[in-house]
Amino acid sequence: MAATRPAPVRVNPYRMFIVPLLLVAAASLGTAPATRVACGLCEQQDRFVRLQTAPTDSRPVSSQGFTHPFSLSPEDWKSILTELRVQRQAEGLLIPVPPGPVLSAFTEEEVSYLSVTLSKAFVQAQPNEWVVFGMSRSTPQGLTELTTGGGYVEGPSLHVVLANYRKVVTMPSTRQLLWERPLRPDAGPAYDLVAGNHQMIVRESGFVPRLLSSAPSELAIAYQALLLGEPAEASVTQKTSAESQLAISPPTIVAPPLSIEDRLQVLKRLQAHGLITEDEYRAKKQQLLDQF
Repeated sequence: MAATRPAPVRVNPYRMFIVPLLLVAAASLGTAPATRVACGLCEQQDRFVRLQTAPTDSRPVSSQGFTHPFSLSPEDWKSILTELRVQRQAEGLLIPVPPGPVLSAFTEEEVSYLSVTLSKAFVQAQPNEWVVFGMSRSTPQGLTELTTGGGYVEGPSLHVVLANYRKVVTMPSTRQLLWERPLRPDAGPAYDLVAGNHQMIVRESGFVPRLLSSAPSELAIAYQALLLGEPAEASVTQKTSAESQLAISPPTIVAPPLSIEDRLQVLKRLQAHGLITEDEYRAKKQQLLDQF
């Protein structure tokens, strides 16, 4: 009797690609970074500001770490947050859609919440910790939108990272993921931060590219000059080689200068928080008084 041949094994060609893809996606998530609560107001059901150990897939922390703890008053944070602007990215390949209008990044209510909680969180942050945030809101259509990101201080610059902005989320698992990893951009259309006075867009931020998502938008702010209302030329934008070929460059927002009296008050707050030395305070104060 002739030997029976075993049935041929059928291999799904798509499985050869799907399985490795899923493994790469799972590996990119890893374990959730360690977090800690900064204040009573900082952890709410629909919003949070917390401290999070710098994850391995974010900008690497130098050996000296971030310049934390960092102290600014809620009033100064409000001044910084109201200067932040966003713009929807251009979309489309066959039928290009131009960028959207430039908008204020946060509502007045969001600025009020963030100015208080960021002030409390940054003063507790350690050199290896980000200050991260997340906010959830409902649209008139009954959908849920998430805004997540974070920030850190490095020398004279305050860095603000926007990972997701007004991102519509329909699955609870996605909301939970972004709530735990606020620095992780979700796939889909996104917004970019727009440079203003004493602000610079950082394109090559050191974030490792993620599967099916782009790097988050990052802004470096010369916070002392911004708070003092010093005049500034158009902010410089760092671009990648691909972005430098675009015909449309991002707009720059220029805010009106502060009065001498307001700048003296801000200067005094910076000195009180230890962000400038006594000698720097006296020299800058004299410079302002000489402008009368």
